[in-house]
Amino acid sequence: MQIFVSRPTWVSSEFEEGLNIFLMSLSNMGLTPRTLGSTDYPSKAPLDEVLEIMDQCQGAIILGYPQLKIDTGSIKGIAINESISLPTEWNHIEAALAYSKSLPIMILNNRGVSRGVFDRGVMNAFIHEVDFIKPGWCMEPSLNGALQKWKSNCQSGTPNFVGVAKADPSKPLCPNCSTSSKPVYLSELPKTFRMGRWTCSKCNYIQQ
Repeated sequence: MQIFVSRPTWVSSEFEEGLNIFLMSLSNMGLTPRTLGSTDYPSKAPLDEVLEIMDQCQGAIILGYPQLKIDTGSIKGIAINESISLPTEWNHIEAALAYSKSLPIMILNNRGVSRGVFDRGVMNAFIHEVDFIKPGWCMEPSLNGALQKWKSNCQSGTPNFVGVAKADPSKPLCPNCSTSSKPVYLSELPKTFRMGRWTCSKCNYIQQ
């Protein structure tokens, strides 16, 4: 099962071991992480590439690593009195795209990383704030339980924020990929294609 992992291509050396262990643990769970700039490399505009990768994934994980540190300045005209740690802007873009595609989403951020999707209440998905510096952060029992629940949602195609979706009765549905919350419609094949009339672009199912 392929899952989209939103993460920066560069992280500070203090985070590398924990990130590698986390990615390995995902593989041990039978998941294949996909990340633009890490496992996949663009041959077109990055945003188009992200959309294409997400179409092949059944879930998404957003990892908020610190990328920008602001020590002085102001927010909405008010001077900050302590440092602010910000993630890559791609976390916000990719989280929004995954949300729009009704993918089950899990959000994790390093302690102190804030704003955007990492502010509680912005998205209807629980935010797990952990210490990414600890090599074994992903092995904490509470986080492991959340990962298993998220994986179950990915397998069933049940987003953690969307109810039952209304399918268009005039369009044929893929029996393999469609769920109650995310209908997947079949595409019509050329008339010269003799094996069937409709096909699913995700699983290649063919229907007469």
